[in-house]
Amino acid sequence: MSDDTTKEKPTSAFKELELKGWNQKARDYGDFAGQITRQAVEPLLDAVEVTAGTVFLDIATGPGYTAGAAQARGAIATGVDFSAAMIGEASRNYPTALFYEGDAQHLVFPSGFFDAAVCPFGLLHMADPDKAISEAWRILKPGGKFAFTVWAAPERHAFFDLVLGAIARHGSMDVDLPQAPPFFRFSEPAESQTTLEKAGFSDIEISEVVLNWQPTSGQELLDTIYKSTVRTAMLLEAQDPAALEKIHSEIIASVTASKDPVNLPWPALLAVARKPA
Repeated sequence: MSDDTTKEKPTSAFKELELKGWNQKARDYGDFAGQITRQAVEPLLDAVEVTAGTVFLDIATGPGYTAGAAQARGAIATGVDFSAAMIGEASRNYPTALFYEGDAQHLVFPSGFFDAAVCPFGLLHMADPDKAISEAWRILKPGGKFAFTVWAAPERHAFFDLVLGAIARHGSMDVDLPQAPPFFRFSEPAESQTTLEKAGFSDIEISEVVLNWQPTSGQELLDTIYKSTVRTAMLLEAQDPAALEKIHSEIIASVTASKDPVNLPWPALLAVARKPA
């Protein structure tokens, strides 16, 4: 068996698990994590300067929030996602926008077609995010802008600090899951800058946007994980049952112990770049 074949299998298995997870969780996403990620829509559209007439692509569109908001600005908006269930949700949410089932790493659109494109929280769910960024560069017109969001690193992110900390204390981060790209790779500004430059982008700007969400209980926080995330949910589901019970207990206790609603900041890195004219 060649090295190429050996490397291909883990990423393929990861992609299959991601696809299965998003197909299962598409209907619940808007009631949970969607409350948070929707807050990044307008900053993304502002970053790529979407206005009336902009030919716009929303990569990893999910329930279609960014494409729908772009259309509300008068843009000619299209969304693409590898999950058929997510495309179904997007089409129900925004019936007059265009949505297609497709792979961000192999976009079917012609080169130089779009004025602007974004990828909201999608790169961390792709087996080959570098390829997806190169595809974004390809489909943009010269001078077109591309932006993406990813979550900030755990030390800056209360949710991941809580959940990953509980796993580290009571369970294991080394569980039997398919090989996958590092979850927080693009949380490092230097890594995002370098990757965008390698893809051919210029005029790169990286900033932080802080989203907020208040869980009403520890159980709501757990429901958010299991009903509207894939990678974090898989990590929990792979734990030993006894360890998982302790992890759950710590997460719930952290919310219960608070006298006031827990206001969890969800900081995200926003990177924007231009395809040279």
